[in-house]
Amino acid sequence: MSTQTTLSQANSVIALKGGMFTLTTIQLLDDDLQALSFVLDEKIKQAPNFFQYAPVILDVNRLCAQDEIINLSLLIQTIRSKKLIPIGIRGADKALKETAIQAGLAIFPEEKVIHQKKQSSTNDKLPSATVQTTEISATRAETTSNTTPTRLITQPVRSGQQIYAQGGDLIVLAAVSNGAELLADGHIHVYGSMRGRALAGVMGDQDAMIFCKSLEAELVSIAGQYRLSEDLKETCWKQSACISLQDSRLNIRSI
Repeated sequence: MSTQTTLSQANSVIALKGGMFTLTTIQLLDDDLQALSFVLDEKIKQAPNFFQYAPVILDVNRLCAQDEIINLSLLIQTIRSKKLIPIGIRGADKALKETAIQAGLAIFPEEKVIHQKKQSSTNDKLPSATVQTTEISATRAETTSNTTPTRLITQPVRSGQQIYAQGGDLIVLAAVSNGAELLADGHIHVYGSMRGRALAGVMGDQDAMIFCKSLEAELVSIAGQYRLSEDLKETCWKQSACISLQDSRLNIRSI
């Protein structure tokens, strides 16, 4: 068999594609795994469907900086016992990276620090939304202006769909279903029921805001600070709402 024929067959077996996914990062501030187990249980109770079998990144930068001894095997076991799937590690020293690779974890690069006017607080820091982008698949309900980065969606966003407005705002003129995901570097506007997840300011813009006609989301986030549905039900649930970031905490008010 010729080399050309082999390459032709190989190209028909797989297709390498970029994509965009929202990954949860667990930032470890202490090496007490019993305390970690308790905190994870509390978080999972708030939104069990959101966390079940979710891929997570383990950020151990703080512990390594403090020369804490990390039992990675036991840490992974603790995470998996909560039905979370650890897929990688960030902030590890050389020795821990080698251990992580042997354990089948990917090595993630250090998170870029975006300097803001206000310091971030500890508000809901356990899972922080981390977004990686390479290629965004097109949606047939989309129209794009040649002069503005605003992305306009005119049809309902179905479960499993992910819409990303890179470098601008996202406007949805229809309903967003459970299991759908909206992401924007700028603001998000939804002129219908907003279910699923909505993440504005994903590249760190703390001035980004979220507006919706009916707040029914599984999760909302601005610049990495987030609130889950259990918290949202205590505020403006099923009401027109405006969500902004003030003093590094999400402020949710009816409009």
